[in-house]
Amino acid sequence: MLLERAWHDLWIGLFVILIAIGVFAGQGLVIGLGTMGLLMAGLAGLWSRLSLDEVTYTRKLSQQRVFIGEEVTLAVTLTNRKPVPLGRVRVEDDLPDSVEISDADIGSSPSPNTRSLRHYTSMSWYERISWEYRIRPTERGLFYLGPARLRSGDLFGFFTSDANSPDRDHLLVYPRVLPLPELGIPALRPMGETRGGIRIFPDPARPSGIRDYQRGDPLKTVDWKATARMQRLQVRTFEPSSAMTMVLAVGIETTARYWEGYSPVNLERVITAAASVATYAVESHHVLGLFSNGTPILSDRPMSVAPSRAPDQLTVVLEALATIRPMAQGPMSSRLLEHAREFRLGTTIVLIVALIPEELVETLSRLKRQGFELAVIYVGDEDCPQLPEGVVVHDIREHFARMELAGDFGPS
Repeated sequence: MLLERAWHDLWIGLFVILIAIGVFAGQGLVIGLGTMGLLMAGLAGLWSRLSLDEVTYTRKLSQQRVFIGEEVTLAVTLTNRKPVPLGRVRVEDDLPDSVEISDADIGSSPSPNTRSLRHYTSMSWYERISWEYRIRPTERGLFYLGPARLRSGDLFGFFTSDANSPDRDHLLVYPRVLPLPELGIPALRPMGETRGGIRIFPDPARPSGIRDYQRGDPLKTVDWKATARMQRLQVRTFEPSSAMTMVLAVGIETTARYWEGYSPVNLERVITAAASVATYAVESHHVLGLFSNGTPILSDRPMSVAPSRAPDQLTVVLEALATIRPMAQGPMSSRLLEHAREFRLGTTIVLIVALIPEELVETLSRLKRQGFELAVIYVGDEDCPQLPEGVVVHDIREHFARMELAGDFGPS
């Protein structure tokens, strides 16, 4: 930029010198040439200042929510809305590194983790030029396109003008969703929720009475007022329901100590397994909920989606998983105990983790004693530790390892 400015100043200085020589030499032709040069320089400066006025750059995505590997159409449009032609226009638009684009002029960008989509063209007055590309995201997450930088100038090349188009567009990329058998989880009774037919769950919203306590009854069903009145333990009973509530507990710890960083491979294993189980739950007409000790990109609080059978529940869960960040806010063991107080009797908690420390095993034992149905999906590198009796365990790390070795799975 400084070099261009020095070159322009040099030309203007030469025109001034030419006029001075013409005056001292009494040469009208020389004076005329110098004057014409200055007039051209003035016209070029005015043209340059006006060049990017009423020039707009816009982009449009055919979809703003996609899965990894799906193609999206990106249409960009450059419009000149004034009666002044542009001899040259350069546009550099920032795109995330995690998006593949074909048949495009791609260059480096000053912003981190981005590349520039570049266009070079000329424009007449009131002209609109459009380009269309096919892009394909290779990672889950929330990604932004833009801002764009524009450069133009006068027809003679004396001056340049720069402007920014601050508008940004976003692309939300959902995590991969795989059929459960591909992950090594049986499609029939994957969480052990049915044995010998349709399982009947007591529904806390439909109380039916009280009875004497029997060994194995969850402590949360004890009716303490009735117990005090009758001088023996009494538990509340409920009408049955076959609607199953499945809550996904997504633990994002991938290393034993937080200062060791995290494993991108194991984190994507956890997220993919969670998205796949969530899809199964909705397709099976279960009530679905989710919580995690990770935080979404647009929040600084741990992630939580209340159980629901709403039509858009799967979309909400997938969006949450798409934007989860890699650093945990507290251990999963404490998050499990905190959320378990809110779950109704009969809830199946599906824990999806790459790391199971001793305190998490103790938490699972405690929840099992309280009457919760528990399933663990383990994707870590080390052997899965021994878990309490009655907990359904799916150790699927070898299935992920085979997919990674074949190049069918893994962070880009």
